[in-house]
Amino acid sequence: MNSSRKVAYISVFTSLAVVGRLSMTILPNIAPVAPLSLLAGYLGGVYTGFAVGFLSMLISDMYIGIGPWTFFTSFFMGIVGMFGAFIARIASDRTLTFALSYIAVLLYDVGTSIFPMIFFGVPPLIAILNLFLPISFIGIPYPMGPVHEFSSSLIFLTLVKLINRFGLRGVVYG
Repeated sequence: MNSSRKVAYISVFTSLAVVGRLSMTILPNIAPVAPLSLLAGYLGGVYTGFAVGFLSMLISDMYIGIGPWTFFTSFFMGIVGMFGAFIARIASDRTLTFALSYIAVLLYDVGTSIFPMIFFGVPPLIAILNLFLPISFIGIPYPMGPVHEFSSSLIFLTLVKLINRFGLRGVVYG
């Protein structure tokens, strides 16, 4: 694939992820950034997945609020996108695809919970517990981590299933 076509695909996936994240900010940890980053890696390879993940978080944070966490969220979402290329190579069925995408998003959540919290003096254990326990006193009635991992993996699995069902993998990325 030529470089201008690759840049166009990265731009489209990134813009979809940014608009999706911005439009769903009212729902904590439910956003299409991880599924679209995984899909970009799944279809376009390691570099495309990383670029979409990194740029999606960086650009959307410019609208939501940029801070010291932005580098970590962008970097780890880039890793999630790279994981999509890994899934494309080894996943042979839907269960494995779902499980691997769940693990990728779980690693993102754990990484982005621990590293930025160090700046704020929060112990790593507390940062991780906040992922898995509902924080009712600030109005979040569900554990944000598992909801993010499950919803992202389900959306990614659905997109992969549709692409494979209609034979669009070669059409989308040549």
